[in-house]
Amino acid sequence: MPPNFLVENNEIKIKPSLDGGGVRNRSDVWRAVVAISVILLSVGIFVAKKIDFSAEQKFVINKVISPLTGLDLSKQNIGGDLNLPPMVVQPKLPELQGAVLSCDNFSAQSIMVKDQKSGAVLLRKNEYEKRPIASITKLMSALVLLERNLNWTTSTRVVADQVSDTHMYAGDTYTITQLWQAALVGSSNKAVLTLVDASGLPREAFIERMNDKAKELGMIDSNFTDPTGLDDTNISTASDLSILISEALKSERIRNTLNIKEMDLYSKERKRGEHIWNTDWLLLNWIPNQLNLRGGKTGYIPASGYNFAMQVADDKGHIINAVVLGARDYQARFTECRDIAKWALENYKWPE
Repeated sequence: MPPNFLVENNEIKIKPSLDGGGVRNRSDVWRAVVAISVILLSVGIFVAKKIDFSAEQKFVINKVISPLTGLDLSKQNIGGDLNLPPMVVQPKLPELQGAVLSCDNFSAQSIMVKDQKSGAVLLRKNEYEKRPIASITKLMSALVLLERNLNWTTSTRVVADQVSDTHMYAGDTYTITQLWQAALVGSSNKAVLTLVDASGLPREAFIERMNDKAKELGMIDSNFTDPTGLDDTNISTASDLSILISEALKSERIRNTLNIKEMDLYSKERKRGEHIWNTDWLLLNWIPNQLNLRGGKTGYIPASGYNFAMQVADDKGHIINAVVLGARDYQARFTECRDIAKWALENYKWPE
């Protein structure tokens, strides 16, 4: 025990001085502090060396150290192995084998190619530049809709909003599943708004949840103002959209829907059928490619230019996200996204 302490009635107390005034001076106080510090340090040393404590040492631990630190050391395996958390092993990064591809060869204003597993950026151009993203917004809408426990077999009427749409008309009746597919396959704006109204959330609350979801995912440069992407105030970056496409494709329902090449709808009200092709021309192979496409989403409004975000894999299972924003025309977004993805898969070597 430290010289200024005594054990009385199973408690540790400071010894009174000869003049009855407690600790005599400040030097005694500092000696007491130093003594306790030595004890605390000793505990760490003893635990590390797996040495059993004596009865007196354990008494000091329980009566002095535990109250000071807030730790119940009596329940620790003193003298035994420490329960340390497992070490986190950082994934090895893919290594570039050839020359860096010049982004000057592409019309896209922003470009991002990112390795899914390690998070390594394989190619970049203005990846943090904020831009309107158009219908890529619908991926975030889909993620929020999946939180709402929709009844996929129930039917509802298409909203009467005056928004551009080539497949749906106000008053048509479709199931939630059909609306979901029309929203992601054909990028139907009325389908998305109808789903939002069917979700049980007011539109303002739904949009608020979209922005909260973006923050949760780490999309710090993104802002959503409507669920369709028609507003040019729906903004994001190529970097953030790499996060979004990655998160969206974790959902089997989103992934499977984005890979539907075509679908048919029939309006009982108008007694007319609608055939919807997927807006992703790489999936349809209308833009020739040999990519193992896991899913992609298009977006266009005049303020954004032509946008595309996708995810592809090689034959060994390495997955990359590729995003192009502001390409010059409808086809360029696909050819440029195809070419940067193909280059990355061919010119990077992944550690095995």
